[in-house]
Amino acid sequence: ITETWRAVSIRHAFEEIDAPTFEHADLYAVKSGEGILSELFQAFSGKDESEIAQLRETGRAPFALRPEFTPSLARMYAARAKQLPKPTRWFCIPNFFRAEKPQRGRLREFFQWNCDVIGGEDLPQDDTAVIAVAIGAFDAFGCAPSNMQIRLSDRESVSNLMVTNAGV
Repeated sequence: ITETWRAVSIRHAFEEIDAPTFEHADLYAVKSGEGILSELFQAFSGKDESEIAQLRETGRAPFALRPEFTPSLARMYAARAKQLPKPTRWFCIPNFFRAEKPQRGRLREFFQWNCDVIGGEDLPQDDTAVIAVAIGAFDAFGCAPSNMQIRLSDRESVSNLMVTNAGV
């Protein structure tokens, strides 16, 4: 599955990226709020006395296993935005970790395919690129077009796409 995702992404002009499995826990708290910290596998090096003191005082370790990719993606893009092509097409297939109670279909460790278009000015075209790579994956797995259905829930994107395709 992951090799198919990778091949389809590359074929659709997405570049593969990766980020550390461990990030600063605050990176996730800034994006998702303090509540996410209870859902993270937290970690500390054990070599720094200040980390141990922080853990004793707050119950929070300075690092966490990544529960999502968005904060890492934003940090990576911001660091190189001026040198990157517009739009930037990135994909990744990292593993993620959540310390919440396992539920049906929601495991503590899982892989996820992310395709992102960043910094573009033509949102309908950027959305279309992500939809096209998803369709490419279904096609690569042998799904017939009659077995697929694309549903969009953003009225503005749908409207813009229709206007663009109608040549208006």
